[in-house]
Amino acid sequence: MKSVVFIETNRYGSSMEGMITAGKLGYDVHLITAKKRYLEERIPELNAVHFIADLKEENLKKTITEIKREKDVSLIISFVDPFVSLAAKMNRFFCGGNIDNGALSIMENKILFRSHLSRLQYSPNYDIIHDHTPLNSLYIKLKESYPIVLKSPSSSGSRDVYFIHSETHLKNRIKFLKRKKPNEDLLIEEYLEGPQYIVEAIVYNGEIQIAAIIEQEITKQFKFIVTGYSISPIMDKEAVDGIVEVTKAILEELKLENGNCHLELRNVNGTWKLVEINPRISGGPVNNLIEHAYGFNYTEQIINLYMGKKPVIESQWNHFVHAHLFTVDQVGKLVKMTGLEEAQKAQGIIDIFIRAEPGQILSPPLSMGHRYGYVIAKGRTKDEARSLALSASKKVKFELAPYNG
Repeated sequence: MKSVVFIETNRYGSSMEGMITAGKLGYDVHLITAKKRYLEERIPELNAVHFIADLKEENLKKTITEIKREKDVSLIISFVDPFVSLAAKMNRFFCGGNIDNGALSIMENKILFRSHLSRLQYSPNYDIIHDHTPLNSLYIKLKESYPIVLKSPSSSGSRDVYFIHSETHLKNRIKFLKRKKPNEDLLIEEYLEGPQYIVEAIVYNGEIQIAAIIEQEITKQFKFIVTGYSISPIMDKEAVDGIVEVTKAILEELKLENGNCHLELRNVNGTWKLVEINPRISGGPVNNLIEHAYGFNYTEQIINLYMGKKPVIESQWNHFVHAHLFTVDQVGKLVKMTGLEEAQKAQGIIDIFIRAEPGQILSPPLSMGHRYGYVIAKGRTKDEARSLALSASKKVKFELAPYNG
């Protein structure tokens, strides 16, 4: 039987759904991971788990060579930062794939892609903090610029991304990140205000297709956490045309001929600006949301792309859908959840998923990993879908015990 090798995964969301999809397509599914818990957990979607403490290139080549001695490996792929470009490189080496790992590698580093796209009007103002950067001069330059955003170039899932409101706060977070990653430069960006959208884009032989445009709801405290996603089959034509134009200009500048990515674009007073770009499908409920909205499995089309086949992005239907993410507002140990059955029976609810388990320590959202499930609703309009999802989510209660660990 032909096999697909995945490099790393999260336990839930798009990366796990990618492995489930590969299994449904008839492939043996192999996971190479640095997470020991996957050796102990029985994950029914996986045929084999291969543990490597350090997922560097030479270790991966050795393990994949061992797998190939017994299995017919058709594809090597990753849906997880920062392994997407490395998996594409392994796929080209072992399977002869044509995915552009160079363009994907640029996307994986926030400083690289900012530098690469700096001449485009869609780029915000930014500064790079090097080891030799005179910080006092930087603080003077930024004096009238707050709020701003501070990032590690290797951050993912909103980890190591900070909403900075003052010079004191900036100094504190620079010190924290330098202590955490002493050899890494840091990125400062202007803070952009306005509605934000995910653009799921897939490119085959230079032809750019947009699989979905998804409006985001963002909770902004010290971090930027997405707590809501909406897909609307009816959108303002001018907005859609602008999003398509920006997406094509950026991907052409990156010279992406074969691959997929998602862009985060924000409309700032009528001008589109690039917030982020990542060389993979968005995580969390996004694959399920697209399937509920349009009727196709996007991870399947990504796998087809990596196999050298033309992805088929065709809607089977067009629905207004909204996903609301569950979060908590204090640290505590989960005792129990209530209201789940009631929420499942609520009007318009088409999908609900809780990943928190009793005994687990829950935390307010400091990263995307602090979202503990989602509810997806379908409505006759965008606003109705959102209202139904929020109404159902309020029925679910997380009972927490105090935790001081």
